[in-house]
Amino acid sequence: MNLDLYFSYRSPYSYLILPRMLELKEKFDIDINFKVVYPLAIRMPEFFKNKKFPWFAALSLDIRKNAKKLDMAYTTKLKPDPIKQSMLTGKISKEQPYIFDICHLGQMAQIKGVGMEFAFEVSSLIFGGTENWNSDKNLSRAANNVGLDLGQLRESVSVHEEEIIKQIKQNQVDQLSAGHHGVPLTVIGDKYFFGQDQFEKIMETLKENGLKER
Repeated sequence: MNLDLYFSYRSPYSYLILPRMLELKEKFDIDINFKVVYPLAIRMPEFFKNKKFPWFAALSLDIRKNAKKLDMAYTTKLKPDPIKQSMLTGKISKEQPYIFDICHLGQMAQIKGVGMEFAFEVSSLIFGGTENWNSDKNLSRAANNVGLDLGQLRESVSVHEEEIIKQIKQNQVDQLSAGHHGVPLTVIGDKYFFGQDQFEKIMETLKENGLKER
């Protein structure tokens, strides 16, 4: 049995679903195809047209509520935000110094078999409020926690970056084909589940399909 999980490194909702997905992977006989996509600000910047402070504020309140319910750390003060964007006007900067680096490292981690684990380590830094989460010191710790070496990971990205970009773009095509542009998106067969709040329905569907414990 398998499912596809589409994930963005800029999505706090994607971060919120990860502990439950990791537990699912550990306890049950299931393969989770972890699929990194670029954030909406990169692949669908038009989504943020006319999105201004009240929209971002309401979003933040909802994320806080859900993080508290799940007993997960969360802060709105990202240091730095993976995407350079004004929360007052929604305007997205032309210069994006962080997001491609972390997405490509994350995709290489997936190639090496620990994409979801690495994503949780890094997302916990980002949304937990770790200052300079993107420093080599912090990313090295995240990589080490899942059995990787940051230097070797970066070297692999450098050698295979063109293929990594193709893989991420293919993930985005597959995501739209599955039926939705948002993340986290879980796909089981011909059914998709958008949002971290759909996890109970995801489990119900898996059990209906014969999910078994390891």
